[in-house]
Amino acid sequence: MVRMSQLAPVSSRERVATLDVLRGFALCGVLIANLYWIFSGRMSSLGPKPDGVIAHAADWIEDIFVSSKAQTMLTFLFGFGFAAQLLRAQDRHEPVMAVYLRRLAVLFCVGALHVTLLWWGDVTWGYAIAGFGLLAFQRASNRTRLIAAAILIFVPPLVLWLPGVRAAVISVFITRAEVGAAFKVFKDVLVSPHYADAVRGNVRQALVFSSVIYAFYFPWLVGRFLIGYVAGTQRWFERDGTDHLALFRRMLPWGLAGAVIGTAWNIFERIIDLAGYELTLAGHLTHEVLHEIGLLGLTATYMAAIVLLMQRAAWRRVLLWVAPAGRMPLTTYIAQSAICAPLFYGWGLGWAGRIGGPALLAIALAIFAIEVALCHLWLARFRFGPLEWVWRTVVYLKPQPMRIAPPAAPAIAAAPAD
Repeated sequence: MVRMSQLAPVSSRERVATLDVLRGFALCGVLIANLYWIFSGRMSSLGPKPDGVIAHAADWIEDIFVSSKAQTMLTFLFGFGFAAQLLRAQDRHEPVMAVYLRRLAVLFCVGALHVTLLWWGDVTWGYAIAGFGLLAFQRASNRTRLIAAAILIFVPPLVLWLPGVRAAVISVFITRAEVGAAFKVFKDVLVSPHYADAVRGNVRQALVFSSVIYAFYFPWLVGRFLIGYVAGTQRWFERDGTDHLALFRRMLPWGLAGAVIGTAWNIFERIIDLAGYELTLAGHLTHEVLHEIGLLGLTATYMAAIVLLMQRAAWRRVLLWVAPAGRMPLTTYIAQSAICAPLFYGWGLGWAGRIGGPALLAIALAIFAIEVALCHLWLARFRFGPLEWVWRTVVYLKPQPMRIAPPAAPAIAAAPAD
């Protein structure tokens, strides 16, 4: 029987650089999307509308290449990590369930604090809740997992477009009038100079938004987790993916085809919207399917391209620059809010509603570059990011070694006696 004191997080020698690079790029995309739409106030109808070629180009770049793709990659990697934990525990004959449940509990607490103190759009508490859904598939076959993933990803959004379903689902927790009122109130919260208003507004907005999206969002998360789970059981990324290069080479064109289909539909929708037409029910159902194909396709393209480029020495050196951010993803993610909230909320510099799209993209990239540089400096001295250390310490019920031991001094041979 394995004692809890024997359990420990993955060692630095066991880390897969490609996974850290993928997490790093996903976190960059998350920052761009969150800053561009939510922190900036654009989602709350604050700020200037796109005006001019550059502004419209910024909107298209964010929408086509970033929006929801980064979160899709993160959810895939979450499911992959769950499978990796199970496989590692099986190899070492370790009990994994208690550890996994504590990981979810800590993640939920971090998310709840994030929502309350900094920003309502946190995803970690939702990941923690959806993470319990993976337990139902622990003993399932990969075929069953993939079928379940397809059902969970595609069916709920389609059902919600059937007449009366969406209204009935939302009314379980809140009325439509209350939803509209809450979003109007949050516009005032964004520009309020009082931090207490932001705290109350963050909690209220998180609850309202979750009441609107829960019926498709949590199945959507579990479905993506399951795709990552399958990849984890097949050890796609062991030795940085070198054992599955044929798979990634096939994934690249197929993913690109899906991305093209989704993007073409996106462009078509923008054109008919500008022309003043509205989608029919059949159009909305088509949107849900093709939009999801586009998301999964472009995410698969990104993943395959990174894995294949990591096999080339020159590209590997370039891509590894973002790996430290992926090694401490929780700290990097929460730090993004710790930086953006004081910049955009009214209790800070109050930039919400005052900055256009191109400048928002530039700010996001600058913030991420600073984060990566700080991660390099931190990991040169410490094994984990600060929040990762807290997370692991609580999960494994013992303080984790934090500092990196300095290299041992070379032994000096004794001089021969005269």
